[in-house]
Amino acid sequence: MNFRKELKYNISNKDFVLINHNLKNLLNKDSNCKNEFYTISSIYFDNYKKTSYNQVKNGLSERWKYRIRFYNYDNSYIKLEKKFKTNGLTNKKSVKISFEMLENILCGNLKISSNNPNLLNEFLIKMQTEFLRPVICIEYDRIPYIYKIGNVRITLDYNIRYTNKFDNLFDRNKKVHYLFDKILEVKYNELIPDFIRYRLELNHLEQTSFSKFNNCMDNLFRRF
Repeated sequence: MNFRKELKYNISNKDFVLINHNLKNLLNKDSNCKNEFYTISSIYFDNYKKTSYNQVKNGLSERWKYRIRFYNYDNSYIKLEKKFKTNGLTNKKSVKISFEMLENILCGNLKISSNNPNLLNEFLIKMQTEFLRPVICIEYDRIPYIYKIGNVRITLDYNIRYTNKFDNLFDRNKKVHYLFDKILEVKYNELIPDFIRYRLELNHLEQTSFSKFNNCMDNLFRRF
């Protein structure tokens, strides 16, 4: 399993504009980004013990979480992901699922089957044995830049918002609650080339362990 290094920075509006300007003429956008940005929606799952939430809150060096992700409110491409983190390195496994499967997962009706991909069956077993349930859907807009050498991926995430209602997830006009953070994420295999690091101007930024999942859950807890 190939783990990657991941750096996160909580940045100001000024830094957001400056970094985006510096990268725009330096790197290519992710090929999936047809416009200036794309929207990511992720449904996160946890159990009654809040295991995934507490793994992050307690700063465990090894942790994982399951999520179901789709893009630009399009129900034709949906994937189940398991994200791993160990000693500051990250990786994930994913498998495509159908819209019908998603609806059945949210209702607790999807069954384990030999026809299912292994990751999906693993997830369904967790739902049965550890009582995983959907707890929040988090959305944000992302500007993604890539540099193939070193597998460098730099993203600017903004308009972070969430809902704990799951009946109209593909409606872009549904009611959501916003956070006001802007997050710079830098992912790479071995190193960040100097010409990219220079344009990012990382020296004055403070690295953070910001978790969209935990911060949105904290905001949700405060609301109720």
